[in-house]
Amino acid sequence: MRVHLLSHARRLWAVVLAFVFAVAGISVVASVPAYADATCSGGVSVYGVLPDGRLTYTMIDPDNGNIQRVVVSSKTLGFTAKAMATLNFNTILITSTGGVLHRIDVITNSNSLTFNDPVAINGGWTHNLLTYDGHGHLYGTTSSGTLLQYLVSRPKPSDVHIGQRREIGDGGFTLKTLAAAGDDRLVATAGGQLISYAINDSGGYKRSQLDDAGWSSFENFVSPGGGLYYGKNPDGAMYWYEDGDPTDGSGTDITYHLNDPVASRGWTQYLLSADPTTCKATAPTNTLRKRIGDVATGEIGQAEHSCDKYHERCDRGDLHWCAMFATWVWQTAGVQGVPRGTFVARGLGEWGVDRGLFKYRSGAGKGSPKIGDWVIYGPPDGGGGGHVDVVTAVRPDGTLTVVGGNVNDKVTRKTIDPDTYRSGAGNYLISGYVSPPGA
Repeated sequence: MRVHLLSHARRLWAVVLAFVFAVAGISVVASVPAYADATCSGGVSVYGVLPDGRLTYTMIDPDNGNIQRVVVSSKTLGFTAKAMATLNFNTILITSTGGVLHRIDVITNSNSLTFNDPVAINGGWTHNLLTYDGHGHLYGTTSSGTLLQYLVSRPKPSDVHIGQRREIGDGGFTLKTLAAAGDDRLVATAGGQLISYAINDSGGYKRSQLDDAGWSSFENFVSPGGGLYYGKNPDGAMYWYEDGDPTDGSGTDITYHLNDPVASRGWTQYLLSADPTTCKATAPTNTLRKRIGDVATGEIGQAEHSCDKYHERCDRGDLHWCAMFATWVWQTAGVQGVPRGTFVARGLGEWGVDRGLFKYRSGAGKGSPKIGDWVIYGPPDGGGGGHVDVVTAVRPDGTLTVVGGNVNDKVTRKTIDPDTYRSGAGNYLISGYVSPPGA
């Protein structure tokens, strides 16, 4: 991640924004640039509905998660909103609790947010969630768990321009949040899972589990496309994520910015929706971490009697093969210069320290874990009694999913709290993480 100091002008702009956000009830947190895999035509546009019926508009920098502008309307919708979807930069669809679908035509969202009186399109819209994929399809869920698809044929549709209702699949879409990640591609949360759905032309779909736990806290989840995701917690914090390839059905290439939220508090909107036409996915620039996660996950369940797969010395009774497994994973994924001759976990930590690749869990030199990192239990001094795992997921709640060898005599996956979990013969806490060279 590239880090640089804010210029004096940018600091002044941040102060101005902080004042505006305070008025709107949104708190800004300064952040640093990250590597985004999305190509965006401008800032990420997010519309919201406040409990009193006013609309909000927020522009977010897609490269670093910084809020660039926020405005709040003085006018209210005039009805209680239930679900919303943004069609484009100045057109929003919002349903009422009475089941009426309205079109909201935004006049301006620059220095102020103004909009025409809502246009009632049709009744019978009792959907729990709505989202628009930016490519002509509006999606909604029902309380019975049905996913519905509609064709939207005009940028500012009337009742005759939203039709061709189609039920997707055979139910099972009891979702907490729903967003469109691209053309007929949805991303959702349910039961704490992060899920991707690819909808095909015949009305079928492919479901992919991007993560199996840790996503239950989000009340709202939106995407402007391009693999950028934004989730809002009940406490008003907004977090952002980057999916290196939003079409691969894998969550191992998602970058988490847990220490760099869009805002730490203040997002009091109960409905949020992003303009889905802002960003497009580009070819991933760095898939090494994804490959590491995929290789490690593919070995889950491999028994100890087959551990010679990871090193010819693995069958020696005096060697613990967790380090052999960890180095094998890196080497198999394409990491260069892997210390395959280091057979103890804390020795891998020492190797990382010597090469400037070690990130301490706390204190000086502290760094955040990422997918593909080695987790080192015990001080990185080359001694015994420690353990090493491979990070395969970093959860929104701060927990980690890790895969390791020589755990209950096999390759095992577990979810841990990195601040309290202990492992190894020495019952060690995590001392830190080693990043793969070139990642």
